[in-house]
Amino acid sequence: MNLQSIKTAFFEAKHFEPKSMSELLNFIKTMYINGELSISEYRTAVMLLETSETSNPGHEVKI
Repeated sequence: MNLQSIKTAFFEAKHFEPKSMSELLNFIKTMYINGELSISEYRTAVMLLETSETSNPGHEVKI
């Protein structure tokens, strides 16, 4: 799982682009709770988003 696949899954589920990293974090949390992600996939996704968030101050999602 990479950042682009997370954004793509978000768009396919919600039909709009994410406006913040928080939206993506909530989305993957929901996916994990619903059993759509394993714990290792969830941890990897969180790490990717947190790493991306620190490299993008202001929490803007750049697609």
